[in-house]
Amino acid sequence: MALHNSPLWWLFSAVCVAFWFAVMLPAMPTRNHKVFVSLGPPVIFAAIALYCVKFGDAFTEILPVYCGLVLAAPVGVLGHRKALREMLEDPEIPYDEATGPWTLQGAVALAVFFGLSFFYVSR
Repeated sequence: MALHNSPLWWLFSAVCVAFWFAVMLPAMPTRNHKVFVSLGPPVIFAAIALYCVKFGDAFTEILPVYCGLVLAAPVGVLGHRKALREMLEDPEIPYDEATGPWTLQGAVALAVFFGLSFFYVSR
């Protein structure tokens, strides 16, 4: 069964978003952090939708890329949620300077998931 342009990608996308919230929200120490991190999936969705409108691609064809991008951040945080939360709780450290082992793990996850999803949709 070929999954290209399959409506099952909507289900996979919903599972990816649920995974995002399950991993990312507990890692955020304050309400503002939680609101900020909650904007991730809708912003990625909007960017993918704009791409589809501009280039005329069917949205279901690009949903694997959406899934890959939405999975990358929580996979990058897995195993480091407590350390990330502690760093974000420290008001002395600006948000954009809150780095740790999750930064490298997140970058690798982004490269792997985006690369695999882009490879999948381009074949």
